[in-house]
Formats: sequence, C-alpha cells, structure tokens
Amino acid sequence: MTLEFGLLYDFRNPPEWGVPAVDLYAETLDHIQAAEAMGFPLVWLTEHHFIEDGYLPSVLPAAAAVTQRTSSVTIGTNVLLLPLHHPLVVAEEAAVVDILSNGRLRLGVGLGYKVEEFDAFQVDRRKRGSMMDEGLQILKGAWADGPFSFHGEHYSFDNVNVTPKPPQGADLPLWVAGRAAKPIQRAARYGDGLIAVGTPDLFETYKQALADEGREGPINLAAFAGTWPAADPERAWAEMGDHIQYRGDEYGRWYGTAGDLDSDRAWLDHVESGDDRRDDSRVAQRSFQTPEAIITQLQALERAGVTSLVYFATFPGLRPSATLPLLETLANDVMPVINAKTS
Repeated sequence: MTLEFGLLYDFRNPPEWGVPAVDLYAETLDHIQAAEAMGFPLVWLTEHHFIEDGYLPSVLPAAAAVTQRTSSVTIGTNVLLLPLHHPLVVAEEAAVVDILSNGRLRLGVGLGYKVEEFDAFQVDRRKRGSMMDEGLQILKGAWADGPFSFHGEHYSFDNVNVTPKPPQGADLPLWVAGRAAKPIQRAARYGDGLIAVGTPDLFETYKQALADEGREGPINLAAFAGTWPAADPERAWAEMGDHIQYRGDEYGRWYGTAGDLDSDRAWLDHVESGDDRRDDSRVAQRSFQTPEAIITQLQALERAGVTSLVYFATFPGLRPSATLPLLETLANDVMPVINAKTS
C-alpha cells in the first residue's frame, strides 16, 4: 500500500495580485497536466462562493475540464458543499464527469460553514446536517441501477431514474469531510472515506465511528499536509509567505465568523489582532521544511492511519507555475521514499 499524494486547486485570484481569469484557469489546467506527468495520482477541486478573489464556485464543471487534460489521475472534489445543491442535480453532474473521465471521479462532499453562502442561497444553515444525511443517501440511490424513491424532511420523490449512470455505478467513491464528532460519524455511516479537517485526534474518532457502524475493510482517510518540502525553506517563505498568509487569514475569518468550534473564534481573534505574522518563524516552519523533515512528518501521518494527503497545489496571487519546483521536490525527493516504505 502506498500513501496517496493529492493536490488541491482553488483557482483563487486575489485582486491585489490579480491576472485575467482566463489566463489563470488556462495556467491552472497546465499545472494539473504537469502534476500528472510528475506522477501525482490525485487532483482535488474545492468550492466556495461570492469570494472577491474568485475562489472556484463550480467544482464539477471544472472537474469536467480536468478530464479532458488528463488520462490517469483521480479527480476529486474537496469539497462540494452538498447542502447548497439539490442532490439529484449533483448525482447527474457527477455521473457525467465520471463518464468523461472513464471512472476517475471521487466525490468529496461537506456541510459548508460560510454564513454568507447559506444566506445567499436561502438555505437554512441550521438544517445542513439533516440535509447532508438525506443528500448522501440520495446520491448512492441515484447511481444504483434503475429508478428509486426517497421521502425525507427536505427531499421527496418517487421512481426517479438518474441517467446515464456513472461507470462506477453506486460504487463511485463518496468521501465526506469532517472536523468534529457528528460529521465524522456521518462519514462512517454513509461515506466511503473521510476528509479530516483538523488535528490527528480526528483520525481515532473516525476509526471508532467506523467500528460503531459495523463497517469493516480498508480505511480511507485523507488529511491536509500543510508543509511543503524546499531545499531552502527560508528563501521559499520569503518568496511565497505573503500568499500563504493570505490564505490562512481568509480561512480564519470565515471559520471564525461561523464560529462552529471554539477554536474558530480563537483563530478569528488571532487574525483580527493585527499582528504581522509573516516573519513568525513558527508559521514559516509550518509552511516549508527540508525534504528529510517532511518525510518524517508524513511517515508519522501514515502510522496514524492516513491513506491520502492533501496539498494546496497553488498559492493565491502567485502564477500557478511558481509552485512547480515544489511539486518537483515532492515528486522526486519525498514520494519515492514514502512509497518505498509503505509498499
């Protein structure tokens, strides 16, 4: 077994560093094609709405474009915000992407949290959990053979037959994001894998949740890898730190405003304190370390049960090609060592 290295693309284009969106999208697709040539097995696409920097709002159309520029990578969503979409529409669009890719789609879905998105789409944020439960069941039913019916609090229909069916059928991998006990239990009950957003204690929570649900077999567990390998970490931070800090501050504002976890409020307070953290050595070290140090970190994640890694592939405001040297280091100096030890 090898540890899967995945790259996450958000197509962000902050105004202070902005370029024409047409150029950014074309260069990002070039970047994905280059990553596949380097041997990366997985590309993730992520969704948010109404962000000034153009954060990718439509992951399945983007995934369809990726199918036409690649031939082997798994194409995943990390994540599609399921409560903001009708699950039958998602089922149809995912089936089309699976067809275009000849069975390479992995659909990752999440609750969503950003307050403005729920307000704009007129979705009751308080009901997103039950909407997720129903949506996950509908997706699996839609991809199975023949018509099906469903009657729930939010969705109700009879004898609907979603066509065409995806090549993977009802086995199309459905991964669920979670960063607390309830969504992790949902992932164990309905999903084929967990995208863990948070600290390693979530890994054990997921393993226990799978046991509670009587789920046996291989565990599919994705976790974010926030530290890139660089031969000269200080130089890499000097060149890219502002862009990494931009991403972290934005997430801090969004999570903090939603306030779902106590740690979210603390994150927001930290962002709004006005401290200049770009020269904070701890932040820099979390972003870039030597390949040898990265290998040690990833081996620890693998021992903890992680099967799939998520790296942000590009940094907001930098042209996509700026991170290609980091990908090359990861592909040449880290991946072979990790895979040799885990095979």
